[in-house]
Amino acid sequence: MFDDSSHHIWAPPDLPPYLKNVCDLKPIIGTPSDEEIIGIHAVIRVANKVADVQGIGDPTLLPQLLEYLFEVQMGKRLLDIQYTGAMFPEVTNDSSAMIEPDLYLQSFTYTPPSLPVHVAVQLESITGSPSDEEIGKVHEAIRSYQQFANAPSLFDPRVDMELHWHLFDIQMASYRRRSRGQAQTLFQTLSNEAVSQERTMVEETLNNAGTGNLAVEPQISAPPVNDTTTRDAIAQSNRLAEQTNQLTERSNFLIEQSNRIAERANQLLEQSSKPAEQSNKLAERLNLHLEESNHLVKESTQSVEKLGDILRNINRVLVRVQHAIIRSHKGNNLSALNCLVNERGETPATSRITMNRTFADFSTNSAYRLPVVIDGITHISYISDAWLGEFVHFYGIGGGLCVDETARLKPGMRESARMRLGEYLTSCLG
Repeated sequence: MFDDSSHHIWAPPDLPPYLKNVCDLKPIIGTPSDEEIIGIHAVIRVANKVADVQGIGDPTLLPQLLEYLFEVQMGKRLLDIQYTGAMFPEVTNDSSAMIEPDLYLQSFTYTPPSLPVHVAVQLESITGSPSDEEIGKVHEAIRSYQQFANAPSLFDPRVDMELHWHLFDIQMASYRRRSRGQAQTLFQTLSNEAVSQERTMVEETLNNAGTGNLAVEPQISAPPVNDTTTRDAIAQSNRLAEQTNQLTERSNFLIEQSNRIAERANQLLEQSSKPAEQSNKLAERLNLHLEESNHLVKESTQSVEKLGDILRNINRVLVRVQHAIIRSHKGNNLSALNCLVNERGETPATSRITMNRTFADFSTNSAYRLPVVIDGITHISYISDAWLGEFVHFYGIGGGLCVDETARLKPGMRESARMRLGEYLTSCLG
């Protein structure tokens, strides 16, 4: 998708005149430059300040700008060939990388920008996978530095951009280490078990039939672990999905091997001149091997299901990364609610489940109050009872509230749904 960077285009949302005076954002063609990304940050800071000003602020514009920034950041990292090796490091022909992949990942160092002395938080370089404390310290540094945004002599937009890049990089590094270990362990375990069991089945069948001199060792190679990661806030799992297809093909190969074993055993039965008792024993052993083959196929299917669980976990991690990026912006208000994506990478304004409705579309009826804590401060949003089912289903938190995985609430569950929705949004932005 990013093979030809000169033809990839990121188009910004339409801006009102007062934001165009800050920076008139143009479509970005190819690899985004630092100046273009600095311009996006400048527009977001101003849009965030006026989001709640009646007659000026547009509650739908800030979510669009934040989504646009995230897409440009991810696109730049994927288009940067040198950086691709750091964010998504592949196991190369280098023997040290192949034998010790964890040590290979630990060799990467993420260096923060130098901060001026008037910033209370000072950052240090991070080697390998960052800890939660190190990520939290970067969040704190961003909030501290943006306090000086209105003082040009104390605030450098380029330093602000580099701080956000540093946060983006270490969050992806942390995610990379966790997801890589899960996927590699699953694939390696499945490959070793499949090869061992299949070789044992073939040798026992042929040797016990009196043809040990004909026994052959199957030439089977375990599918290589394609150590890759996904891209997006949410479509981001495509490469692991390709590995799922490889695992399915492996299951089909095991079934074909089982059929060949059965055919070979049938030939031995037909050619055998031994007494009927020996033939019966051979038939019993054949049935045993067929049962073992079926068991092996069943285990392969279960492994595919486990991989599906890993993909879902990866999606959840990517959602949390997107939520953390939004939460890192200082001065968040109710408009930030419309920026939060679900596990499909959708916002309320882009989803069919919510019919493209956002929290800003509901009237301020006191019966529709939805308290949400944002950056430690309680805000009051609103949502009508008629749409509670759609929004809890949209965020995947409707368990026990909705009927059969639909957006329809069970009778008497409206208050519970309103409380659960408020608690979920608080956990994302509080």
